[in-house]
Amino acid sequence: MFRVRKTDGCRLLATLALLALAGCESAPPQATDADVIIVGAGIAGIAAALEAESLGARVLVIEANSVAGGHAVKADGFALVDTPLQRAKGLRDSPDIAYRDFVAWGEDPDPGWTQRYAGESRTEVHDWLTALGVRFTTLADTAQDTVPRLHQTRGGAVNAVVPLIRAALQRERIDFLWNTEVTGILRREGRMAGVYTRRTRNDGQRLYRAPAIVLATGGFGANLGLVRQHWRADLPVPARLLAGAGSFATGSGLALAEPFGAAVTRLDRQVTVVGGLPDPRNPDGERGLLVQNPAAIWVDATGRRFTNEAAPGRVTERAVLALSPATLWLVFDAAGARKLTVDGAAWLTPATVRRDILGNATLVKSATTIEALAESAGLPAATLADTVERFNRFVELGMDTDFGRIGPGMTEPPPARLRQPPFYAVQLYPMTRANLGGLAIDAEARVLGGASQVLHGLFAAGEATGVAGINGSHGGSGTFLGPAVLTGRVAGRGAARLVLGEAAATAPASPPDATERPRPGTAPVTLRRESGDLPALLAAARPGYWHFNVSHALLVERGQACADCHRSGWPPSPAITREQRLVQLDSCTRCH
Repeated sequence: MFRVRKTDGCRLLATLALLALAGCESAPPQATDADVIIVGAGIAGIAAALEAESLGARVLVIEANSVAGGHAVKADGFALVDTPLQRAKGLRDSPDIAYRDFVAWGEDPDPGWTQRYAGESRTEVHDWLTALGVRFTTLADTAQDTVPRLHQTRGGAVNAVVPLIRAALQRERIDFLWNTEVTGILRREGRMAGVYTRRTRNDGQRLYRAPAIVLATGGFGANLGLVRQHWRADLPVPARLLAGAGSFATGSGLALAEPFGAAVTRLDRQVTVVGGLPDPRNPDGERGLLVQNPAAIWVDATGRRFTNEAAPGRVTERAVLALSPATLWLVFDAAGARKLTVDGAAWLTPATVRRDILGNATLVKSATTIEALAESAGLPAATLADTVERFNRFVELGMDTDFGRIGPGMTEPPPARLRQPPFYAVQLYPMTRANLGGLAIDAEARVLGGASQVLHGLFAAGEATGVAGINGSHGGSGTFLGPAVLTGRVAGRGAARLVLGEAAATAPASPPDATERPRPGTAPVTLRRESGDLPALLAAARPGYWHFNVSHALLVERGQACADCHRSGWPPSPAITREQRLVQLDSCTRCH
């Protein structure tokens, strides 16, 4: 049995839910609210909803946030195999080549799901997405692939997620319930029968009934207690660990399935990046931003380099996690400062990076000499000066005899010497990113219990399953979004067929193409807002308004007007109707 740590409030809710479950076990059957309930409106949940609906199912999607998309809106791309874009560029790819690449990189991926993804990503993911209006425009090469297969949409993955959400909102058999947490699952006579919910904005509680439930709740990277509990045994737990996963990645799917004896797998396989910088706008100090700088050297607490900074992430991450303490300093000069990138929050712009990161003396130390920089950063001055001098000699010689960053086999452009003041030092920490394990599922995405027995009526998809183990022990580029879509479709298909039986195979499907209904309210609307209203709302502690606060804080900071997002079909009030939600989608790319 695995344990999921909760706050006292969450523990009370879970206890109440289980008591309710026990009391309702033998209750007489009641009418259902849907054929399939999907918990979570990230990319896996939306894919499951579209698939189940296309087979004739009535679908209810329950989402804890006020918008759909999950962490996928901040992601990069999709690892896809043998696509028209690859062929147009003269690249030869195949399921066999992709499978070998996935195994070589992940080391121990789930063989069945990995083989399936390599063979079906073209039809089940690429072709399905493009039929829904997603347009892949570029291919990126990555360290894990022998053939470039990271497919990207112009503007990031948000432009792959938004078309899916739009398609789901346009289908009458899919309903959404927003700002709602699922606190428990009802099982009757060995079959899943519904979910208990709590509205985050008013604490209202209700049971929604359905014979099939899909858990698409994401990972648990924002739950640092759970991350530490399941830390890998071969490396020490970092003294300081930052959360870099989505804010709603709390492991709720694990907690929901635990009372039924759900099996879990690979919970200690986690993507932990080592470029975490404490977010200066996060009051509890637990959230992190991802910092990278190809012009920097990495030093440990002794002021010495300890790894090839340009090595693949799985190499550098292990090198940092093995340090004591598990922390590093990026050291770079004025020229290198121009190559600093910071990701992980919508408020980040070149201007805010200069002001709130580089200009923040608490986060970034600077000085006109290396010795003064070391003193400011708390590093041994003589050692750091020797380290920089040695690295500069390697640059001049064209050979790094310590770690091989410079010389034969280089995959990155040669670095420059560190010589132009001011010099900078940024201390970074390990930071959670994604999970490579989760609920154990079979080939139909059914959640398994003990002895691999199927938990009837319970399915799971996406990062709640560690995307079916396709990444093995090392997360890859594009091997989260693509497998999330595949497992979502498989789960939605299985849930619909469980409920509808053979009828699902012959149900009139929704149109698979990207043809849109006319969207009302696309013209700007003249809005008036009292100047004090919005700041007052943002200052108030209002549970259930996480997305509202993040997006509107940006609006205030950037001096934007309400009409920049709100249109005539969506006044400055919560988006409630389908039509309002469709208009709201047009504003997603303003932040993401």
